[in-house]
Amino acid sequence: MNRREFLKKGASAFAIAAAGTVRGANAPSNRVRLGIVACARYCRGQRVLAHTIKVPGVEIAYACDVLEDARNWTATNLEELTGFRPKKEKDVRKLLEDKDLDGIICATPDHWHATCAVLAMRAGKHVYVEKPCAFCPREGEIIMATQKETGKVFQMGNQRRSSEYVRKAIKLIHEGAIGETKWGKVWYMAGRKPIGNGKSVPVPKNIDWDLWQGPAPRTGYRDNIVPYNWHWFKRWGTGETGNNAVHFVDLARWAMQVDWPSRVTSAGGKYWLPESDDWEWPDAQTATWEFPGQKFITWECLCCTGFKPYMGYGTGAMVYGTKGTAFFTPGSGVIIDDGRGHNVQKFEPEGAATVKDTTDRINGGGITDPSFYHVSNFVDAVRANDPKVANSGAEDGVKSTFLALSANVAQMCGQTIDVDPASGRLLSKAGAEFWSREYEKGWELV
Repeated sequence: MNRREFLKKGASAFAIAAAGTVRGANAPSNRVRLGIVACARYCRGQRVLAHTIKVPGVEIAYACDVLEDARNWTATNLEELTGFRPKKEKDVRKLLEDKDLDGIICATPDHWHATCAVLAMRAGKHVYVEKPCAFCPREGEIIMATQKETGKVFQMGNQRRSSEYVRKAIKLIHEGAIGETKWGKVWYMAGRKPIGNGKSVPVPKNIDWDLWQGPAPRTGYRDNIVPYNWHWFKRWGTGETGNNAVHFVDLARWAMQVDWPSRVTSAGGKYWLPESDDWEWPDAQTATWEFPGQKFITWECLCCTGFKPYMGYGTGAMVYGTKGTAFFTPGSGVIIDDGRGHNVQKFEPEGAATVKDTTDRINGGGITDPSFYHVSNFVDAVRANDPKVANSGAEDGVKSTFLALSANVAQMCGQTIDVDPASGRLLSKAGAEFWSREYEKGWELV
């Protein structure tokens, strides 16, 4: 399908977002210039970008990707839709040399997230980075320290933090609508398929494989890694915890007003997929985080069954209090119940910013995407040059990411790990070997 047909048929997230694009709505002095880092078609970067171009006064100055066809396609389509053609670049470090660039949106594979964020802030740029914001707990510490040192705006892409209906529900919970919160139950069930056994093949001409690997130790190219299956390799991905737990664990943590856990346990493994399959992370996992004040959060994951055990939802969060329950659904709202079947309060999502793309076809139809509000909030924070405006700043982003990553640490070491609930620092010997990561020489974060 050529570009004109693609846009005409409305298959592109860009095409749908274009109807809401506003240029010149703000004075030139209020213009925010951003670079999109990782913008391959049908990947997360495209979806975030589709909402970003709807935010008044935003200019996408760079289309950055290690895939040549991704940056070419993005630049061409942005020009058609906004009238402005961004510069094309494959290395994010080149963007950071531009003194007129305000910030970046990072939607790279997980192993790049902290590196992108830290390099950007140290270069004086604001950063919106997809979840998880770090690859290991140590990187979270570096992110928080860097944000504090630089004072730059940091926003993690846990977009429900900017949903008005979620914020209203959270406020009621904090005011005691369900009593004292005690247990957060979070789950994710999906029907993922095996990724097979990758074959060593020549690197495609349109990809800079060395740069794609970036801070990760070097290895040869195989045909089952790009564009998505990197999630399931420990060299580049963080498994289903980093991929999906972060979103709803964040909601539970936010509702329950807890920070760092004191104990973390994990159980599970690779039970559904063939043992010979290249998938390295668990396909079945349960994790528990215990917090001071007799509170805990659990995570259940069966990512290869397609079973939806809780009220027909494949993912979500329940927060149980001493006087009721709050139920966070993936896209349809929040229900607060007093536990006796009455005094139910429902919060429905906003009616704007719906984008249909391949993700929607997977989950069964168009959803109301809070990404628009989250990106808008990031832009507001950049315009104000105030990190406190961001709804998911470095501290909140890192703490929720920490829960996912610490579950991975407990899973890999096969033991309960003990954490200082005041600082998030590891107290036990168990887990120490997985607290940081191995970097390619020259890419270390310190």
